[in-house]
Amino acid sequence: MKSSTPISCELHDYLELACTYRYPLLVERHLQPDCEGVAIDVFGCHSGEYLRLSTRDGVLDVPLDRLVAITPKNQNAHFGRVVYREG
Repeated sequence: MKSSTPISCELHDYLELACTYRYPLLVERHLQPDCEGVAIDVFGCHSGEYLRLSTRDGVLDVPLDRLVAITPKNQNAHFGRVVYREG
């Protein structure tokens, strides 16, 4: 499923920062349960753009067009909750 509306560069930067510092994140998803994991990569492929998380259950690729918000679980994070879309 291709993302119909790309996220802004500013919002994309928060994902890159989360991956650079390997922040543990709470990820809120549109029409799906929230999930938690360590941010390890942001990547694109023929089917869209994704945030890759390392979770307790393995690797999870979250489509960026499903992001509602991300919240770092690290108290010393460089940012707080970032909203990508209304839930």
